[in-house]
Amino acid sequence: MNYNVILFVDSSMMGGIETHLLELSKLLTKNNISNSILFYKDHSNDAFYKLLDNDNVNYEFLTGNISSLLSKVNTNTVLHTHGYKAGIIGRLVSKIKGIHCVSTYHAGERGEGRVKLYNYIDKLLSPLSTNFAVSNEIGNKIHSAELLENFISINEPLAKKQQFGSIVRVGFVGRLSHEKGPDIFTQVAKAMANNTKVEFHIFGDGPLKNELPTLPNLNFHGLTKRDQIWHQIDVLLISSRAEGLPMTLLEAMANHIIVVSTPVGAIPNVISHESNGYLADAPTAKFCEDALTHLIHSSVAKQQSILQKAYTLVEARFSGEKQIKQILAAYKH
Repeated sequence: MNYNVILFVDSSMMGGIETHLLELSKLLTKNNISNSILFYKDHSNDAFYKLLDNDNVNYEFLTGNISSLLSKVNTNTVLHTHGYKAGIIGRLVSKIKGIHCVSTYHAGERGEGRVKLYNYIDKLLSPLSTNFAVSNEIGNKIHSAELLENFISINEPLAKKQQFGSIVRVGFVGRLSHEKGPDIFTQVAKAMANNTKVEFHIFGDGPLKNELPTLPNLNFHGLTKRDQIWHQIDVLLISSRAEGLPMTLLEAMANHIIVVSTPVGAIPNVISHESNGYLADAPTAKFCEDALTHLIHSSVAKQQSILQKAYTLVEARFSGEKQIKQILAAYKH
């Protein structure tokens, strides 16, 4: 049976789901599966649209109402939803139209207020779709969810770092929101302000932007294209309070950037402490600082071993070869 895959999302800012959608569309196209990204509404997410244009990914916009989705899908459509709003609307429309719905659950946080309610409804309606979750922690809360680990296009890094330079550049890459812990990151920067051999860089935007402090060793870069980030940092510090399986983790490992992370979501299933990265004991500034300091004081041989093991793991486990088999099986369900 021929089918057309619609990747359905309500997206207002560049983040992990958006990066996943870009990689998913490219993977489907590589495997000759007709697909496009359908936005519930145009939120002027221009940074994401530009990335889609650069990779020749097809995308369209609805007008922000259910009727526009009802008229868009047909019997040959497989609707693959991402995010709580798209999940809720997509399952209801699929039920009405009698089409197959697949949903991927990305978020590890419960949210507050209206978002918390939407997340609850999204999970409540999960029996209406074939479900993936990007971590076991998320999957345990969803009806019959299969683990689908995130994946990225694996390219040989532009240059393999041999050792840190005279200054170790530590980066935060992601949305500036509570669950991502940018405040924890800045607390680490503040605690290490007297160490002139370490500097901190934030790449991203979000609701906490204006609440973060200005520090002499902290640089804000705003939203930045992913391929322009990795040559500017030596270490990725993931300071999240909640996660699924962050795309930034995989991208950093694939680009020979050592990862120091809090032990949340599926990250401990990827990072083996002191083998292919470093795990803080808990999502606090003190434990993040301890792990980062431990890395900085490690030998060059140790750092090189970590980098190589991290790259080997990503290449073997997160290249999309396993995931495309899972995805196609779900589409044909």
